Amino acid sequence: MKSMKLLLLSLILAIGLAGCGTKDAGNTGSNADKPPETGTEQETKNEKTADPVTLKFFTALADRTNGIGKVEQDIIDAYMNENPNVKIEVEALQDEPYKSKIKVYASTNELPDIIQAWGQPSFLSPLLDNDLLLELNPSDFASSNFVAGSLDGFSKDGKLFGLPRNTDYAIMYYNKQIFADNGIEVPKTTDDLLAAVKKLRENKVNPIAMNGMDGWTLPIWYDYVAQRVTGDFNVMDQAFERQISFTDERLVQAAANMQEFAKAKGFADGWLTADYGAARNLFGQGQAAMFFMGNWEAGLATDTNFSEEFRNNVGAFPFPASDKGKETDITAWYGGGYAISKNSKHQEAAVDFMKYFFQPDHWPKQVWQSGAGTPAQKFDEFLTGDETELQKQLIDIFNNMTSSSGTPLQDVATDEFKQKVMEAHQSLLNEKMTPEEFAKALDAAADKVAGK
Repeated sequence: MKSMKLLLLSLILAIGLAGCGTKDAGNTGSNADKPPETGTEQETKNEKTADPVTLKFFTALADRTNGIGKVEQDIIDAYMNENPNVKIEVEALQDEPYKSKIKVYASTNELPDIIQAWGQPSFLSPLLDNDLLLELNPSDFASSNFVAGSLDGFSKDGKLFGLPRNTDYAIMYYNKQIFADNGIEVPKTTDDLLAAVKKLRENKVNPIAMNGMDGWTLPIWYDYVAQRVTGDFNVMDQAFERQISFTDERLVQAAANMQEFAKAKGFADGWLTADYGAARNLFGQGQAAMFFMGNWEAGLATDTNFSEEFRNNVGAFPFPASDKGKETDITAWYGGGYAISKNSKHQEAAVDFMKYFFQPDHWPKQVWQSGAGTPAQKFDEFLTGDETELQKQLIDIFNNMTSSSGTPLQDVATDEFKQKVMEAHQSLLNEKMTPEEFAKALDAAADKVAGK
């Protein structure tokens, strides 16, 4: 899977620059370098866009009052304020309902003008195969300062069909007060994590909030466990590419370790029926000691839906190490973004909004300074020195990364493959499959993708 070292270097540089109180003098692509529009130029622009336009915007950021959903909505509102002839109608659903409804839209060839998209084959391939997405001109976004490699997942045959919003990596959030109350230190090894789970259970505390019903976080956990057993994220790639089998004894051992962790009740009560929102709320309401999720949850430290006590006590740590895998080996990839419907009646307006959205002082600045996440664009000039403690911990985890997984297993192929992979993980952790049966199920799914 692809390394993210180029992005790592850019973030290390960013932290260094912030410490010196300077900006990146080499960043010549931002709007700050453009001369201001004259009154005549602005009037001409307004005249060209005077016709009323309604854009339908479909997103999986359901919470519009906090975190990245709020930032997304704020930019939409600002654009409509600056372009009063444009109305943007937002439809927002949670991840899984969103992915179900996008299939309905696609089946009727009526995608909304702008959709949330993931730069992964399981999501993009069906849309591209049916010629539903508009090809974008990379030069339109040259000044957006996307980091090297971030556009790869949204490209096919040298053509660009979407833009990434985030840089994503999975970590463990924890409640410092719950840890202190139960005499638990931050786990450094997988053995430490299991010991912490057992102690929490003895004290009748839910260990790790997990959205098991959604299913997509489970293969990411498996990526971690397999890497901690083998010492190499590439082993998972080799199995998917049929160079080895998922029945390789190392991968079976990883599956067995996962199942044993579930048997030890490492995940919170009811985790198999909990969706993303339920798991997040369980943690945010202080009813679970930890939460396995991505760095996009940096907004937990500022989310006023949760108590001030919780916000002051939320922290993060990397997935614990083993004798073969370091805690600096991170599951990391480029996450959700946006694409435009090829059948949109307002393609030019949709592209114009995307150009506005990804201007350096819009999405990258606002998402970082709000503490909501990590953009897939350079953001060193927007570091303030006033970042929350949680933000600093997340950047520290990322800056210390020595290897990365790339696209998670469930997203490397077709939607059918994704469903089979997630179902196999749910069955393994619910003890409906043995580790050996789990391995064979993954083999069967990968064989079908390979045409065997």
